[in-house]
Order: sequence, then structure tokens, then C-alpha cells
Amino acid sequence: MPKMEVHARIMLPEEMTVKDIDKSLWRAPKVYVQDAPPPSAQLEAAVPGVQIVHAYTSLLYNPTDGLVYCGLTDFNNDLLYTYDPNTGKFAQRHFKAVTTKYDMKIHRSFALDPEDGAIYIASATLQQEAEYLDSVGGKIFRHDPQANHTEVLAIPVPHVGIQTICLDPKRKIIYGHGYPIPLMFAYHIAEDKVVDLGLGSLPHQAGCDKDGNIWGTINYQGNLFRYNPEEGMVVLDNTLPEFNGQKLSMNIFYQAPDEDTCYIGTGAGALLAFDPQAAEFRYLGKPMLDVRIEGLQVGTDGILYGCGGYFASEVFAYDREAERFYNLGPIADPELDIRCIIPHDMTMDADDVIYAGETDMVGRSTAAVWECKVTW
Repeated sequence: MPKMEVHARIMLPEEMTVKDIDKSLWRAPKVYVQDAPPPSAQLEAAVPGVQIVHAYTSLLYNPTDGLVYCGLTDFNNDLLYTYDPNTGKFAQRHFKAVTTKYDMKIHRSFALDPEDGAIYIASATLQQEAEYLDSVGGKIFRHDPQANHTEVLAIPVPHVGIQTICLDPKRKIIYGHGYPIPLMFAYHIAEDKVVDLGLGSLPHQAGCDKDGNIWGTINYQGNLFRYNPEEGMVVLDNTLPEFNGQKLSMNIFYQAPDEDTCYIGTGAGALLAFDPQAAEFRYLGKPMLDVRIEGLQVGTDGILYGCGGYFASEVFAYDREAERFYNLGPIADPELDIRCIIPHDMTMDADDVIYAGETDMVGRSTAAVWECKVTW
């Protein structure tokens, strides 16, 4: 049976170690408060004397430089860092140079271009309704990892943040979903052109199939749709299957790299296989005790790995050939004696090490990147 070793990787000041923090709260002593990057003035005001660092809302492993790119939620708009698995160090990517006041997080909005190695990023917001017209809207960025340089490409939807994007690498189109208004768009990179795709439901992670079609649900009944520039918007009669008498919601859409089948992790914690040619679903099972699958990725061993949950966060594996699930256990650090709260995204490195980003912590002042090593 497979086993899993888990460690929490926390962004701390250079001279500080895990032994120096309050393990029950992951709170730095006041002596470190001024040095812990990056600060959040709004959350600091809510918890006086405690340094609020951030939450991890997007993760992406870059095989070119071996770094894990971390998209943060931060009220000071410093949204992009990297984590180096070899050194255990976090590094700033100077993203604040291109953000403005309402660029408050990178929410499931990384897309790696396999041709030139660029990372496309989108910004989301936590603005209040009264601030709606003050915000210019979420931005599309292009980050050059080698040069550590970021440029702003577009603001696809005025005043509306961008909650998730995916990339059609062949056509060079970025698809996105807005929030709090679920407006969908297609951004044609080469022509610097935005196409309005109308209102749709909001997945946590959008996805394209191998042919570059974006899939999602639309209308009150949750009809499945497919979009590409040649066909336009095609709305089907199909809806996601029911689970315990309720229609499933598409939380994340993942295209397996070695087969035509796509996989859908749902808000209820169920895993579906999706045939994009036939537009048909197959229910595979519910691999976790808790709800909300938040990450899916095929490892070099051919196993489909996933994570999710709220307070009962877990990692699971699905052997596609044997059609068998393995629950690999909780995302919990035995040294800190604490469990990951709400994994928000997942990525894997070249050695099949799983990294889960944590968010919405309760009673703690900072989140962690959780490093999960699986052995079979």
C-alpha cells in the first residue's frame, strides 16, 4: 500500500525557523512582525500584533527552472512568489510593480505556455460592492520566468476580477471566468483581442481539452457548453450527473496529458471521467471523506493524483488502469501536529512530489505550501 510523508513549508523571515513560531497558530512572535513578507495591513488590523502573511490560491510547478510558482492572496498586492524545493526557500517575483489596489489575489489563474515557457497569470479581487466602479478589472499578465519580468497584457472585463483561466496553447487563446459576475471571455494573445462569451457558471478551475475547446456549464439548468472560435458557443442538452439527488457542480476540469479523457473534480468530492468527443460523463467514485476536489494531476507513474476537502483535507490516488482508488491520508504535518485547512490548488514536480496550497485558515495567521511525498 502507498504511504505519504507530509511537511508544511511556511514562508518565514530569513533568521526564523519553525521552532520559533507558535505551532498552534503559526504566528510569529512580535519581534518578527516587521520582517515577515508580505504584510497585509487589512488583516493585521483585524488581529492586532499578529503578522498575517497570506494564503496560497494558485500553484504551478515549472519544469524549466524546477520552481513552484505561488499565487497569493495579499491585500498589499504582492501576489507572486516561488518556492524552491531544493533549498526550501521562498523568493519574491516583484509582482507588485505591475499590480494596483484591487489586484488582491491570483485565484486558480496560472497557465504555462509549453512553447516559450511563459506563464500567463490573471488577477482576482476581494473588493466590496461599493468599490465596484473603482476597480479597473482583473488583469491578464505575461510572466517571463527566466528574466523575472512581468507585463500587463489586457483587462478583459471592466470592473470584474478574474477567478480562473486556462490556455489553448495552439490557438494562443486564454479563456477566463469573471467574479463576482461570472462573465466569460476569450483573450486572443497575438491579436490582443477580447471576445465576450456571455454569462456562465463559475468553476474553481477552468480547463480546455486537447483540441482547445473550453468546457463548462451554462443556463439555470447547468447545461454543458463547448466553445472554440470556429464553432462558437455550442450549448448541449447534457448536464452533469446527480449525486445524492443533487446535480454535481464542476469544480475543476483537468485534461489528462496521455489520453483523450478529461477528469472533473466536483464540489461534492466526486470524480468523473469525461469523454469530450461524445460529451459523456462516467462516475468514477468519491475518493475522499470530505467534499470539494481541488487538484488533479497525472504523475510520471501514470497514476492520477488529487487532493481536496475542507477541514478534513486529504490526498488520493486513482489507478486508471485498475480503476482503483487509494486514500493516501490527511495533509497533516506530524512535527507541527496540525492539518492543512482547505487545500486550494495542487501541483506536482518532476519527482511526483505533490504541493498543495492552503487558504482560508481559521485561527492561524499564515498558510503553508504542503509538500506531500508518496511512496508505493
